[in-house]
Amino acid sequence: MQMKWRNKTMNSWAKRLGVTLIVAGLILLAWWGVTIIRTGLSLRRHLEQTQALVEQPMDVDPAHVCDLVYELRSDVVRLDRQAGALAQLGPLLGWLPRVGGDLRAAPHLLEVADGLTEAGTLSCEAFGPALEGIDENGAAPSLEWAVEVLDQNRSSLSLVLEAVRRAEKAGSQVDIETLSSPLADRAALLDEALPLLETGLRAAQVAPDLLGATEPRTYLVLALNEDERRPIAGYITGVGEVTVEDGQLTDMTFRDVYKVDDFSQPYPTPPEPLQRYLGVDLWVFRDSNWSPDFPTVARQAIELYRPGYPVDIDGVVALDQEAVRRLVGALGQIQVPRADEAVTGDTVVSYMRQAWAPENQEVSKGWWAQRKSFMEPLAEAVWAKLTSGGVDYVRLGLTLLDLVEEKHLLLYVDHPQVESLLKEQGWDGALPTDQSGDFLMVVDANVGYNRASAKVEEMIDYQVDLRSMPPRARLTLTYTHTSQVNYPCVREIRYDPVYEQMMDRCYWDYVRVYVPEESRLVDATEIPIVEQAQFSGEGESGEVIIKKALAGPWKTFGALMLLPTGKRQVRSYVWELSPEVLVQREEGEGYTLYVEKQPGTMGHPLRVVVRLPDGARLLGTYPSSSFESGRVLFRTVLDENRDFEVRFAR
Repeated sequence: MQMKWRNKTMNSWAKRLGVTLIVAGLILLAWWGVTIIRTGLSLRRHLEQTQALVEQPMDVDPAHVCDLVYELRSDVVRLDRQAGALAQLGPLLGWLPRVGGDLRAAPHLLEVADGLTEAGTLSCEAFGPALEGIDENGAAPSLEWAVEVLDQNRSSLSLVLEAVRRAEKAGSQVDIETLSSPLADRAALLDEALPLLETGLRAAQVAPDLLGATEPRTYLVLALNEDERRPIAGYITGVGEVTVEDGQLTDMTFRDVYKVDDFSQPYPTPPEPLQRYLGVDLWVFRDSNWSPDFPTVARQAIELYRPGYPVDIDGVVALDQEAVRRLVGALGQIQVPRADEAVTGDTVVSYMRQAWAPENQEVSKGWWAQRKSFMEPLAEAVWAKLTSGGVDYVRLGLTLLDLVEEKHLLLYVDHPQVESLLKEQGWDGALPTDQSGDFLMVVDANVGYNRASAKVEEMIDYQVDLRSMPPRARLTLTYTHTSQVNYPCVREIRYDPVYEQMMDRCYWDYVRVYVPEESRLVDATEIPIVEQAQFSGEGESGEVIIKKALAGPWKTFGALMLLPTGKRQVRSYVWELSPEVLVQREEGEGYTLYVEKQPGTMGHPLRVVVRLPDGARLLGTYPSSSFESGRVLFRTVLDENRDFEVRFAR
């Protein structure tokens, strides 16, 4: 009887204990869930604040950014402690509908967040004291100050870079296409931003060296005039020799390009088209940008500069008028000596043309000797603005990035880390050195001693027919001279008293089409040019000259074109491609095309048509396209290098 009572008592206590444990477990689970939800909501709120800052980078307050970074770091650390183990189990539930992709990505996304917030925290800890030097508009005190800060924090930058690379590695394991819509958008943004962030950090590591923190650095600055088109943007109209030390400008001299040459020294023989169409016998500095490959041009420019000025050159910076316009716009406005008013991005080009023009429209030897004297005061004014403080470096950095991407600003630096960085990002202005798929580049060179390029519009139409084997390509170039001034097509070297009048002349253009080396030309437009329109006094048959390109596995189709004012000319080329432009893939076949933009151009309309083999089924394209009657159609603007891909099965 007593035993029964004891058993009943124990069963009662056991039930109570069990119920108590269950209730306690539920309470703990609920508390854990509420804690995770609270942390998640905090993280979401801080992420939304971060996104708002990213969307308005010009209005960023560095101190506020760091406060937000610390909050984000706290959220991520708490979330990892509270739900890290659960996130690791996420891939096991990847089979669930709608949320399976998110669950599979959970551990990788958490690692991305951990790496990024660690990088942000390290940055704020290292640079926090220096942020006190940033004013309320986000402007730094001076370039010298920035160089000193970066130089003193190189070790911290290495730790930040390591954390970013960890985040980038984790992000690469996320399949964005399987994520839910809101998460996919954020992951896609990270996928695009993380490589740029890594690039920016690597650039920050070498920036002190490039700006003379360890020793003085001397650079050539090439002023290019795209109104007179050349393979690299435009004719070299002026050159600056700039020396920096500890972020300070210690010496700067700008020269008219005609004053650079020293004809007591030997100069090489120029490329044949320069001899033939410009009538020059020596290859001098002003014609050094004959190749569309910028590293080749930079090395050639240094070589042709040194006969007259035997100095050690650490790099070459080339920029056209568009780059000057947008850089001055990013700086706000600059004060140029002897200018009637402050110069802005909207007025700098007209300022340069007015400063070039002779007084009273009288062209004389005295004017000719001084016509480009405005370049050095303009460059000094830009540098003074850049280094004096009050500059929005976020806006300036974004502007520089756009200019490099669009090839209005080109860089060559004799520094292994920088060379590697520029090459990896495609910012070195170099032609590809290996062939993968199809390739096209149209290179125009104004050989008419005028500024007619400014009045000529160009359209590029490229069609590839994959029905035949080998595949066949057809390129159609349409040139339109928009000037309505009736001007005779007579070759002459003459200055007009008004700059714009030199645009209203006939356009002599040496056109080169770069294609894969295995291509075989089948047909091409041939338009003869009469003797009176040539310096040599010899007529031009219009025959296309085929040559092996000096840089890369390419060949060129070259021909001289003469376009009178108010006229349009259409040139067509047909060639056979190598069958290797088609690549076998896991599913079906693929055709890829890389179109290289000529530096300095504003963006030609570009149309690409790919005709699929008969009966083929389209699987996908990049970028988006239209598809009708077996033809894939891409329409875009060639304002930067472009990639195209077509995938199909048959």
